[in-house]
This record gives sequence, C-alpha cells and structure tokens, in this order.
Amino acid sequence: MNQRITIEQHFQNTIRKFNSSKVLLAVSGGIDSMVLLYLLKKSEINFEVAHCNFNLRGEESEKDYLFVKKSCLQYDTIFNGKKFDTALFAKENGLSIQMAARQLRYNWFSEIIQAKKLNYLVTAHHQNDQTETVLLNILRGKGSFSWEGMSTFNNSIIRPLLNVSKKELIAYAKENKIDWREDSSNEKSDYQRNFIRNTIIPELDKQFPSVENSLLQFAEINRYNNNILRQFINEKKSQLCYSENGILKINSDLLSKENDPAVLLFYLINAYGFNFENCIQMIQSKNSSGKKFYSTAYIALIDRGNILIKKSEVLNAPSLFLENINKPVTYNKIEFTFREIQNQHIELKTQLKSIALIDKDKIVGPIELRTYREGDYFYPIGMKGKKLLSDFFIDDKINDFEKKQIPLLCNNHQIMWIAGYRLDERYKVTDATKNILRIDIAKAFS
Repeated sequence: MNQRITIEQHFQNTIRKFNSSKVLLAVSGGIDSMVLLYLLKKSEINFEVAHCNFNLRGEESEKDYLFVKKSCLQYDTIFNGKKFDTALFAKENGLSIQMAARQLRYNWFSEIIQAKKLNYLVTAHHQNDQTETVLLNILRGKGSFSWEGMSTFNNSIIRPLLNVSKKELIAYAKENKIDWREDSSNEKSDYQRNFIRNTIIPELDKQFPSVENSLLQFAEINRYNNNILRQFINEKKSQLCYSENGILKINSDLLSKENDPAVLLFYLINAYGFNFENCIQMIQSKNSSGKKFYSTAYIALIDRGNILIKKSEVLNAPSLFLENINKPVTYNKIEFTFREIQNQHIELKTQLKSIALIDKDKIVGPIELRTYREGDYFYPIGMKGKKLLSDFFIDDKINDFEKKQIPLLCNNHQIMWIAGYRLDERYKVTDATKNILRIDIAKAFS
C-alpha cells in the first residue's frame, strides 16, 4: 500500500460521516494544514478556511497570511482571515502568549461557525502532536483523563489526520506538490510544547527508539481504563456532590472517609483546573472554614464541612433603581412584587422569609436593588445598634459566594431589607405606621 492511499484512507475513515456537513478548516500555512486543505478540496465536504495572524513574527506572519489567502483563491475556497494584537491581549488578560493565542483563535472560530451556521471545526493535528500532548499532560500532572490525548472527534472538532505521522505528511505533500510555509518559531524551544518536540522526545528516542509508539499505546490503554474510572467517579459524584446556583458543593466530611480522599477529590475537580497539590491542601484544611484556593478560572472555598467550587469572576450585579413599583421586578433571578396597603392594625409580624413589611412613608426617592459591597452595614430588626453585613453573613453561616448574590433592598443609601433574611429596624412597621409597603419575593432563601 503506497503512502498516498494510506493518508487518504485515514482521512476518509474520519471524514466520511461528515460529508453532508459544512465545516470550518483552520489553516496556518504549515504542512499539516495545507495537506488537509488539499484533501478537503478533493472530498465532498463543503468548507471554508480560517487563518489567524497573531502578529508575533513580524513580516513572516504577514507572509503566512497572504500565502493562505492566495491558496484559498487557487482552490476556489472562502477565506476568513483576522489579525490580532496577541501581545497586548496577553498583557491585558494576564495570559501567556500561547494561552492568549489559543483563546483568541478558538473564540474567533466559534464566532465564524455561529455567524455562518457551520457545523464543525476541522484542525490538522497529527500523530506527533498527539504524542507531544500526552507527554506534556503527564509532565504537567494533569491526571489520567488527559493522558488519552486528543480524539479524532470531540467538542465539535474533527481531527482527520490524528493517525498520520509528520513524516507521512511530508512525503504526501512532496508527492502531490503541495506548497507550505515553515514556521521559524517551531525551531525555538521557548515554549513547553516546542521543548518537548525539539529536545525531550529526540533525547528519549535515543534510548527508547519506539518512544512515540509507546506513548500512543499508552494513550490508547488509558482511553480504555478511563471508561471504567469514569463510571466510578460518576458514582462518587452522586454520593458526594451536588450543584446549586452555579456552585459545586462537595461534602468533605464524607470525602474524608474515602480511601485516598485527595486522589478522589482530584478526579472530582481536576476539570476546574485544580492540581493534586491543591487537593491535598484542601483535605488538610477541611476544618478551616473560609480558606480559599484558586485555579485559573475557579475558586474553591472551605465552608463548614463542604468544599465549594465556583467561577472566580464573581461580580456584583449592577444596581437597579425602581421608579415604578407597580410591576414585578426580577433581580439576580429573584422576582420582587410590591403592594401598598393601609395599616389597619394588621398582624405586623410574619414568619415568612419571602415577605417584608416596610413603613412606606420612610422611603425617600426611588428604591434601589443591589448586592453586597465591602463595608455595608444595617440595623437588624429587634437589635440595638448597627451591624456589618460581613458579620451578619458569618453569623448566619452565609458563605462568600452566596453573600454576593443576595439582593439588598435599599433606599437613600440605607439597607431596608436583606431579601429573604432580615429587615432593618429603621424601616419596620409600628402602630404609628400609616402606609405599608409589602414586598414578596418569588423564591425564599433557606
């Protein structure tokens, strides 16, 4: 079987089930993506090309851009090109250049796919990329799920060349007179992947000539083992975890009774970016309520027998001023309904946390709905003096995640009601009250 048939068979084995789809092909101008462009053009697939110019290699980046654009013209294929200020984006967002380029690239690909109603993204990852990915994930301590490497299809991404080696791609490109451009940055070992490619694997290959095949077999074995492990982890998730209001809650008291709780915790939260060392420290800190751990995008909070996981970008919702209270208002997923009533010596107390009765005549100007701010205080009903909200939340066992989501009903810079929790003494209804504002919330806080 000659080289040409081998590569085309690999390609067809992956792509044939997508023949009726319309896809976006990511093309850098390198040999792998140019071979894939050639193969897609020969197939029945309807596709467009996307090329990113990250402006990291000066004139070389611009030449890559023009080369891909010209190639699309020759192939009579739609070209989508975009130029990014990657260095600036990385600086503004605190990212490495590699991570910034990845984020820019995939965000833009998603925009194109959505805008043009395409079905999938096609990338030119090949066998050597796979071995690099597996080894890199091992060295980064990412855990066995990542040791599977990439799949030929997952998350709407198709990788038709994943079983084709770089050597095979070069032979196929030469045989079919496919032009490509070399990226000079690939020769540098500044980045971890390049260091793996240029230094680590060649050195390993001297002592272990079949190292790349061994890594591919290792990935395949892990793919099988992980199917069993996933079943076990899913069972443990149902026993130890539940989600509420965007927060993953893990019962650390039950977790601590498991064999190797840190290892199990790692499998439960590794997808959130926490490493094994984080998990060891969380287990050791199970009695240290309030202690926090951070990954790139998430925060873990130790909270009275639980480990809480939530996105770290917890922002206060903007204030909402109510000029008209005749209609229900929704704020932070809570519906507020207002009703004015006369004080006719009605029962002035309610045990329902979803209802507040306020002396309407003490309200000046518009009512404001907002969330917690540092330094907030109020005068708890039934108590003398003021109290910081931060202290109230601690006493009421409300964690840092929840306190930033609780609506506060305010007037004239004063808190009238911590919705669902406590009324302010200054706004309570008394025998002297003439007009009452009743506020109902659609969902009571526990």
